[in-house]
Amino acid sequence: GFFDIPVDNLYAEPAVLKWIRENISEWRNCTIVSPDAGGAKRLNVDFALIHKERKKANEVDRMVLVGDVKDRVAILVDDMADTCGTICHAAD
Repeated sequence: GFFDIPVDNLYAEPAVLKWIRENISEWRNCTIVSPDAGGAKRLNVDFALIHKERKKANEVDRMVLVGDVKDRVAILVDDMADTCGTICHAAD
């Protein structure tokens, strides 16, 4: 709706999943950590969610990890990242 030329939406998910399977030997024993449920079901493995509370757009006030990542490989994913602040805060 915003373009007057043809555009395609490019999806990185297949390439990222392939990279994870080929480069992280323990991927079957990993936990996907995502800020939403949609991102959590990509590899058919355990998942945890990051619950965010925002003060305003692009500013996270507080985050809570819902799930268990202790002694597991945690793979953090996000489907939209403009500043990467959420994923960096989640990694901390």
